[in-house]
Amino acid sequence: MHKTKNTAVGIDIGGTKISMVIGTAGGKILAKREIPTQKGRYVKACIDSMIHQVQELMADFPDVWERLKGIGVGIPGPVDSKQGIVPKSPHMTGWEGLELGKILHHEFNLPVRMTNDANAAALGEKMFGEGKREKHFVYLTVSTGIGGGLVANGELIEGASFMGGEVGHMKIIAAGRLCKCGKAGCLEAYASGTAIADFAREAIRKGRRTQILHYMPKNAIITAKEVGLAAKKRDPLALEIFRQAGFYLGVGISNLLHLVNPSMVVLGGGVFKSAPPDFWKFMMRSVRAASWPAAYHAVKIKRSKLGESVGDFGALAVAFQKFGPEKK
Repeated sequence: MHKTKNTAVGIDIGGTKISMVIGTAGGKILAKREIPTQKGRYVKACIDSMIHQVQELMADFPDVWERLKGIGVGIPGPVDSKQGIVPKSPHMTGWEGLELGKILHHEFNLPVRMTNDANAAALGEKMFGEGKREKHFVYLTVSTGIGGGLVANGELIEGASFMGGEVGHMKIIAAGRLCKCGKAGCLEAYASGTAIADFAREAIRKGRRTQILHYMPKNAIITAKEVGLAAKKRDPLALEIFRQAGFYLGVGISNLLHLVNPSMVVLGGGVFKSAPPDFWKFMMRSVRAASWPAAYHAVKIKRSKLGESVGDFGALAVAFQKFGPEKK
């Protein structure tokens, strides 16, 4: 039997998988389970499976029950953290409107707190990662899309309608490229993994010569991963695309420096994993050029050390932040 205290359940719900963990306020994950995310008419069965997995996790740690602070949930979309209702999200078809907070509370008789997945990741970085000592802090994830979480005076900024931190939809160009959200000129349309792949496909259709196609699996479509592989081999088109994405990402970060004036920005997400080393240089050059010196020199910009576990730590932090970590 494991002797634990100050524990919580974290549930990180994504568009492709759901991760469930039991962890401590000291940052130790005791156990983890994963299931694929089901949508449409399979949502109820998916939630039943999720509950069953959490029950099994708890059964493996019988001494955890009386020390559990609560359940934290991270999920895509502008979550009303007070109501615990799943918001509308293109990644979660069939889940919209579900009172997931009430369902989990009824099943486990524990307090439940839900928030947007990027906000949860920001709290995870604040509690367990690079942002531990920072009162003014920004987390930015650059992946298929771009998301973020803003912390000011030690508090997460959720906003009047829980859309605080939607940094991927800052306007970078007033009448620019169409974003997946339906608006034009968003940062996500210029610097996300989706945007990087779109720029590559468009250039190839126009006849640009490139090695990008050589890295694609058979019958697949171009993704940022293939563009990154070509860029690491110094393919001119792939480097140009990452140079452009780095420039626009730097502009977006400079906007955040002026809005929040953070002492730290932590960057995560799959694009940094697939990008060539030049991408960071392009981004930082752009941040510096676009920012007021007082804001630029006050901030440290770092890569996340939580890596692919940031969602798990984020969900745990949501519970601890709301229901009390009693750290150490």
